[in-house]
Amino acid sequence: MSFVIVPHPVGMLPREEVFAKVDAAFDDIIKAATKWSPKKDTNAKAEAPYPAKRFTFEGTDAEINELYAKRKWSLSLPIIPPTPERVAAMLKGTRRNPAEVVWVVPPRQGMLTVELVATLGVMAGAKPEHMPLLLATVDAMKAPEASWRGTSTTTAPTAPLFIISGPIVDKLGLNAGTGTAGGENPVTNALGYFVNLVGDVVGGSVPPNIDKSTQGTSFDLVANVICENARETPWEQTFAEEQGFTRQDSIITISTSYLPNANVDHESVDSSDLLNTFSLGIAGAASGITSCMTIYDPAKNPFGSMPNNAQNRCHYVIAVVCPEHAKTAIRDFKTKRAMQEYVAKNAALPFKLYAKSICVPPKEFGPYDANTLIPRFALPESVKFVVSGGPGKQSQFWVPFTQVVRPVSVRIVE
Repeated sequence: MSFVIVPHPVGMLPREEVFAKVDAAFDDIIKAATKWSPKKDTNAKAEAPYPAKRFTFEGTDAEINELYAKRKWSLSLPIIPPTPERVAAMLKGTRRNPAEVVWVVPPRQGMLTVELVATLGVMAGAKPEHMPLLLATVDAMKAPEASWRGTSTTTAPTAPLFIISGPIVDKLGLNAGTGTAGGENPVTNALGYFVNLVGDVVGGSVPPNIDKSTQGTSFDLVANVICENARETPWEQTFAEEQGFTRQDSIITISTSYLPNANVDHESVDSSDLLNTFSLGIAGAASGITSCMTIYDPAKNPFGSMPNNAQNRCHYVIAVVCPEHAKTAIRDFKTKRAMQEYVAKNAALPFKLYAKSICVPPKEFGPYDANTLIPRFALPESVKFVVSGGPGKQSQFWVPFTQVVRPVSVRIVE
């Protein structure tokens, strides 16, 4: 491929500075367009992804960790050495063929086999009984709607939020209560480390190339994994059921998002007061990238076509609701739908607080000025609730990366 390098950035610059960058690159663009031709491919022949190479090493765990880190086969966290015996034991946790390629992982297009899933699982601290969970997680990550390529190469500090629901929570002894995403959860922490080994070691998405995250986040080491607290969900439907499954299904959901925002509400007694603080937090989360009146499902667009210059960004929000907040909310909001409608209506900001280039209300909205309240979402379906965690009055809001159009849920096949 032919490339012309234009120095970053080109966004948020005065027009004259953008034009100066274009002028500086123009001669190279003409040269590339008229004189460049592809060269004969001199790359070495690609090796078969299975079986994985074996090598002999004599030394301590510290020395093998140093070797893996030096060769970019691990991250900066320690690994459990994936000996052939340990990988063989992991593979007993699934009936799938070890040679099966389950994903060609972007951006480097590395081939991830079932054998390599087992290998990375060993390295992250997973056990054979966790193989169905690891494989389902890969299936969720590779869904086009999850936009793994975009989320793993952006300048944003994106963090995949994984939600585990269903009987597997009890079967594997997972924690849906206090500290569900915290350090005392070896299975979900191993899964979080496994996710980034897949993305970085196989997919090659590491800073400064190819991951361009401006600041990064510790979620780049261990992805965030929570469990749905179905026992303390007061509404008829769990989050898993809203995603089209039953309470008897074990599922994992991915929603790659910007960093979460907290709702610390110890004061609200009335349900509507609590949802007002939810609405305030949701309205301001990931503020500079947010379009107004976002459409979750284009087929249900109540305004016909949006203006050409409107950018439909951040299609939904996941509110991770603590059980105590859920008990307050259900006093007056007996269904999740009622909560969705209330928050979608009240998660609004004055027009002047939106980025003007991406908040362009449709003509059907009617007249507005700088102080007119413009809702962040056009449809209640954009607001999603999942109960998780234990005692305390702490909830979170996760707003997805702009290319992520919906949460992706996958059944865990045991």
